[in-house]
Amino acid sequence: MATNSSSEDLTLPGGWRGKAPMLLAVGLICVLLSAGMCYFVGGEENRSVGFSAFLHSYLANFIFCLSICLGGLFFVMIQHVARAAWSATIRRVAELLAYMIPWWLLLFLPILAMVWWTDSPALYPWNAGSGNVSAIVEKKLDYLNPFWFTIRVFVYFAVWVLCARYFFGMSRKQDETGDASITLKCQKWAGPGIIFTALATNFGAFDIMMSTDPEWFSTIYGVYLFAASMLSFFAMMIVSCYALQRAGRLQRQVNTEHFHDLAKFQFGFIVFWAYIAFSQFLLYWYGNIPEETQWYQDRMNHGWQYVGLVLIAGHFAIPFLGTMARKVRRSRPLMAFWGVFILVMHWVDMMFVLLPTDEIHFSGLLLIGHLVGWIGMVSVFLGLLIYRTGDTPLVAQRDPWIPDALAYQVGP
Repeated sequence: MATNSSSEDLTLPGGWRGKAPMLLAVGLICVLLSAGMCYFVGGEENRSVGFSAFLHSYLANFIFCLSICLGGLFFVMIQHVARAAWSATIRRVAELLAYMIPWWLLLFLPILAMVWWTDSPALYPWNAGSGNVSAIVEKKLDYLNPFWFTIRVFVYFAVWVLCARYFFGMSRKQDETGDASITLKCQKWAGPGIIFTALATNFGAFDIMMSTDPEWFSTIYGVYLFAASMLSFFAMMIVSCYALQRAGRLQRQVNTEHFHDLAKFQFGFIVFWAYIAFSQFLLYWYGNIPEETQWYQDRMNHGWQYVGLVLIAGHFAIPFLGTMARKVRRSRPLMAFWGVFILVMHWVDMMFVLLPTDEIHFSGLLLIGHLVGWIGMVSVFLGLLIYRTGDTPLVAQRDPWIPDALAYQVGP
């Protein structure tokens, strides 16, 4: 069934599409500026610290963007497996976010090149090779080495890309054919897709993120990334839908009930993220084993402890209290504000998780360099999203759940 809306109402505003090249150019310039600023973090006497700071900053900003796309992929598959009707009019936006994952493989290639063609431990200490690492890391080199690291990264991205392309491709095919059986096929493959995507995300978090400190380990690290991904995705969805409505799009397709449900999901993942973060800290604090606590020692000294306090307040306490009221969750402008706020806190979270080491200390120069890099990566993200979306309708055209989504009401 069609959505009974003009094609212009369901595509990106023309003014937005012309901004993609500018955003990509701004992104490249900002990333280069970030590299220049981070280079001076270590001072004249230790340029290697500056190089390491830039690589950690690049990875943190990279994960910030990739996590939003992964959250979108999980959301799409969960909606299919749950046979959810309410989300039919907003699912295409999530599909477009997930469909950007192939671009992030390209943006990870510089890191792979550094791992493959150098023995620099600037980002991954295990890359220095046998004889140049601690005894603990030495025992992990059969797993943590350039060859197998590269193979696994390509496997993870293959899973993410195949799932994203399948569900987006089937949705677009249904736009053209109106074949209702496509919905059943998506429901059939969503369950296995969730399992494989969850495994790829879990082990991807271990390899790409956690192995920046290879002596440390956490069995719930992948769950932490999942919580952060879903929270940032719902924040991005709220901001995107609000911005599109401000531009005259999705006026009838996305109502207050849709915003309220997205806000409720966001509220739930605020709590879930805090639960996982606190649980991880509590277990290591209670165990008090040196190789497990060093990761937190790096984050409780050298200025990073203040970033941790910002996270406790800004990533949990403030948005938890700020979005608790039903009236707030049903207010589109207020939830758009909280969406932006949470995205900023997600950036702080990725900075706190990936930047601190025994050499990389918090400083104003590092913060500015990392911020400029984030602006660059987000500009690239938005430019690629606009380019990828193009003339694609922002709402599925002939999804059988569309009438239910248009009439979606929860009650007073």
